[in-house]
Amino acid sequence: MKNKASSTNIYFYLSLFCFILLFVNYYRTDSWTGDKPFSEFAQHDWHLLTIFLIEEIVIVCVMLFFWFLGKRSVENQKTKFIDQWEQDKLLGIEPGDYANVWFDFVQIERAVIIKHKNVYHLSIHKFDDRTKNWGNIHGVSVYDSLEAVRVSLFYDFDFYCEQNAVLDEHGNARFKECYNFE
Repeated sequence: MKNKASSTNIYFYLSLFCFILLFVNYYRTDSWTGDKPFSEFAQHDWHLLTIFLIEEIVIVCVMLFFWFLGKRSVENQKTKFIDQWEQDKLLGIEPGDYANVWFDFVQIERAVIIKHKNVYHLSIHKFDDRTKNWGNIHGVSVYDSLEAVRVSLFYDFDFYCEQNAVLDEHGNARFKECYNFE
């Protein structure tokens, strides 16, 4: 994956180089033609100006080509990352093993909630990028209601997730008061 990231950076650096080259080409042509108005241009100056315009068009095309390659590479990496996350997010637990799995907003912790009779068992796991496994960061806590789990996640574990927040019209999280859970 590191090789892909470095190739993406190379595309954007080449695009930046072309952008700088646009200005260098402009000042080079300006120095060759002198600082005179178009009305004083000789035939040689018009040839230099034509060459300048062709060079600028070619540089812009090359710059856009590298920029699009870099953009496409970033989008491919993002898609691969999202696919890998979809595979990893429920790693280590089977669908029948839990009642709910809630993920925090930064997607590095999950709350696994198991309902057993009339009580809820909560365990919080954190994802380790190095080992690609979920590790339990807190023992199992027992609660009498799902609302109590939400309150505990927010206040006791600083666990901010979709289930203990209200999203406003812009998609920003506003966290509910503990007595206002729905």
